[in-house]
Amino acid sequence: MEENENKHREIDALLGNILKEPSLRDLFDKRVYELGLSERDVRRMLKLEYRTINGIIDGTQRRGDILSFKKLATFLNIPLDDFLEMHSSLAEANNADKNTVTQKKKFLKDNFDLAVLRKAGFINSLDNFDEIENKITLYFGLSSIFEYKKRAFNTAYWTGIVSQKSISKTSIVRDFWLTSAKILATKIDNPYIYIRQNLVAFFPQIRWFSTNEEFGLINVIKHLFSIGITVIYQPKLSSLKLRGATFSVNNKPCIVITDYMGFYPTLWHCLIHELYHVLFDWDIINKDSNSYHISDDSEELFTIDEREIEADNFARRYLFSIEKMEEVKPHIYDYRYINEVARDNNVHPAIIHSYYAYDNGKKDRMAWIRAKRYMPDVKIAVHRLENNWDEVNSIEEVAKKLKMQIYN
Repeated sequence: MEENENKHREIDALLGNILKEPSLRDLFDKRVYELGLSERDVRRMLKLEYRTINGIIDGTQRRGDILSFKKLATFLNIPLDDFLEMHSSLAEANNADKNTVTQKKKFLKDNFDLAVLRKAGFINSLDNFDEIENKITLYFGLSSIFEYKKRAFNTAYWTGIVSQKSISKTSIVRDFWLTSAKILATKIDNPYIYIRQNLVAFFPQIRWFSTNEEFGLINVIKHLFSIGITVIYQPKLSSLKLRGATFSVNNKPCIVITDYMGFYPTLWHCLIHELYHVLFDWDIINKDSNSYHISDDSEELFTIDEREIEADNFARRYLFSIEKMEEVKPHIYDYRYINEVARDNNVHPAIIHSYYAYDNGKKDRMAWIRAKRYMPDVKIAVHRLENNWDEVNSIEEVAKKLKMQIYN
């Protein structure tokens, strides 16, 4: 059986060589061999540089004078028109390949911040474009890099403070980050129906989960998933001042959060902030979003509108209000007292210390140092949820893993 297969392969190869139209290179090499000429002989006979001869014969030299073409056509003993037609086809094919490579390089540079992706470990170099293309197409599950399009998100953002100078540089990083999140949420494909009343009923319990550093976030994500809300944790990317986002996937809420500042309390503030959008802005998010706009000169501007301010204030009131902070402020250095207050309010004490530092950091230079002292490592909460940029293979594989471990 194996012998027959080998035989057929040899026959196909022989027939392929017989039926194959000879190229200019084939004709040239055959002619040189038949005449027994050396490279020097050919140069003297045609009065052409060998580099020019090779460029025309291989089609890599798109332009050439008609005299050179006539000399080579005569040397190959074929009509000039046939020679020109063969050269033109070859040159066009070579040029098309070059154009494709050029287009790919331009597309990659225009649509991805390669420096940020290399810093994250997602790619290994800035100039190995074949490797970059392969990594991105594998990651997104694309057959061609040109399939990657900047997605239109119906999104409510919670952003950090962004300078005008840095805004233009963050847009393609944000597009990559959000596109990753939305495709992942689509692959996870939450089967449960979102009913607002179910979220309202569950909401009072959420902050209590913050007291469990290791499993609290995972458990609240599992419960939210069961009521039709998909919450994804995605590692941050440098230069991206995005803490969280809310968008629609199959007409169901999807929230993506990150560790922008690397603080455990920020994860919970962000989650509540985004859930506010689900509770009160869902109709807008599910249809359209004015959370940001693109100006005419492509400079992207974040719009911190009234809804964003309300969502931020809501998260603060829910977790630990300014009024409560005023009550405990005189005792903020009393670790045991703050722990008792946190326990009575069903929140992690780091949330109180973090809010105090946020409120008083400008006046009390030690505020953030003390807050960090009582802050758990954010990795404890997210390591089962995250897929680091330097390790992730494809969104398809990430989704399969998370569906087995978290979203079930």
